[in-house]
Amino acid sequence: MGTNSFIFFGLLLIPLIAFLIWVIRQDKKKNYLGLFFLVLGVIIASYTIIRLDSNFLKNKQNVKPAAPKASSFK
Repeated sequence: MGTNSFIFFGLLLIPLIAFLIWVIRQDKKKNYLGLFFLVLGVIIASYTIIRLDSNFLKNKQNVKPAAPKASSFK
């Protein structure tokens, strides 16, 4: 992942962690099953984002940009 991706991912991850902590503190019944699925979803989403971003950057480096066509205006 590139530096910009890490910055963007970090800016999204910090509020998400703060929200998760707030949700955990609001739960009066301490139902850990919902928390488990929430954390599992975050882990799956994080893995998917990192995997797709690394594949995109890898494929983007292999593609050479095509030269622009010359204009035919006379």
